[in-house]
Amino acid sequence: MSAPIIKIVGYLTEPKVSRALQQLLPGRWLGDQVCVPHSRQRWDMSYQSDGTTTVVEYDGDEHYRHSIKIKGDRAKDEVTRTEGYRVVRFPYWLQLDSVTLHHYFGLEARIQQSFPHGFITPRLFPASFCELGIERFRAELLAIPPSIREAVISSLREAVAEHGLQYVLPTSLVHLIDT
Repeated sequence: MSAPIIKIVGYLTEPKVSRALQQLLPGRWLGDQVCVPHSRQRWDMSYQSDGTTTVVEYDGDEHYRHSIKIKGDRAKDEVTRTEGYRVVRFPYWLQLDSVTLHHYFGLEARIQQSFPHGFITPRLFPASFCELGIERFRAELLAIPPSIREAVISSLREAVAEHGLQYVLPTSLVHLIDT
């Protein structure tokens, strides 16, 4: 059986991630804005696969700019893991393609989309992140596949050329674009 084809038009958003996963996981999709037992908080979406429930958060820029939001995310993740769920946090600065689909979700499909990874449309760069957000961004960037990492770094180099280093990257991340 060949891998399904998913078409995503334009910049990735939470509803587009949801639609793509719904198409890929018929019968295993648990819904959008789902609750986990023993918590009043909601997760963006959820599905079941191989007996494991996965909760997915599509994290926008506020998940990098606000320390209390980051604290809440960590607490939310802990509750979820305690309940035996798998947590996927998908950052806003990435697009859903075949590589990120496999990396984050362990799923296979052909994704047709033309929007590049990185800081292309958003005018909110890592220089605007709080200290915890910078740490999170660094860890996520280093954990993604090299081809995707290079696309993100390339977008940062282009943003530096357009806006200036101090407006794009905090000092602690400058080394990322020098390599």
